[in-house]
Parts: sequence; C-alpha cells; structure tokens
Amino acid sequence: MAKLNIVEALNLALQQEMSKDKDVVVLGEDVGVDGGVFRVTEGLFKKFPTRVFDTPLAESGIIGASIGMAVYGLKPVAEVQFSGFMYPGFDQLNIIVKVQKQYLFILLD
Repeated sequence: MAKLNIVEALNLALQQEMSKDKDVVVLGEDVGVDGGVFRVTEGLFKKFPTRVFDTPLAESGIIGASIGMAVYGLKPVAEVQFSGFMYPGFDQLNIIVKVQKQYLFILLD
C-alpha cells in the first residue's frame, strides 16, 4: 500500500473517480489551472478540461451551483478553501431543504 499524504490521497481519489464516472465534476476557487490553494486538484484540469471549473470568490455561489448540478444528475465536488468561508454556503443548503419539504408536501397532497 502506497503511503500518501492527505493532499496526494485526495488528488488520487478525484482522478480515479473522474476517470470512472463522466458525471463527476470539480468546481471551486483556483481549482483549474492553478490546482487549488493546497494543490489538491493539481493536474486535473489537464486531464479533464471540461469537468474542472474555476469559480468566482463566492462560496454561496459554489454551493448553489453544486446543488443545481446535483439536481441535474451530475456529481459535483465543491472545493471551499477554508472552513470559515463555508457559512454563506450553508444558506444554499437551507434553501434546498425547504424546496424538498415543499415538494414532499405537494406529492403527499
């Protein structure tokens, strides 16, 4: 078994899953050409140029876009650089929970 640090392990896992499943996409700030702030996505843009997306500096947009992609049927991997910036993304998760509840009530009505 190879010994990898966490960054290498995440990069390898992303490469393997993206090779197996064309529906896996990666999006986040600087994840494309630059390979992410911690280099977790380094090399992915060269291998999968149509499935690795650089996003603006807007965590709620990253999470919102990921939710939309998932609803569409894709398997997004959203990278948010630092956990402190995750709170605006939680608002997007709250919205999808509310939508699901409304949809469930419509189905049960």
